[in-house]
Amino acid sequence: LASEMNKLSVQERSKALDELHCVGEDLKETPEMIETSLAEFDQILQERNEPIYNLAASQNRSYVEDPNFRLRFLRTNLHEVHKSVNQ
Repeated sequence: LASEMNKLSVQERSKALDELHCVGEDLKETPEMIETSLAEFDQILQERNEPIYNLAASQNRSYVEDPNFRLRFLRTNLHEVHKSVNQ
């Protein structure tokens, strides 16, 4: 692995290390993106009817439905909604 990394340019090596450590370009988040992602997030959850989500909602619905709580998952996954819901 080290010999392969040494074959890369400085920029390629830096990019590879950033990807490895989950560091990269910042996503330019807009209010429209947030609204769309949250709506899709909610729709997917309703369609799936997951028992573990239903249990969490029965214990504290306001927490699991809080947009700020859901945004944590969306931001972690760069607004990839399906990946966020799976998490």
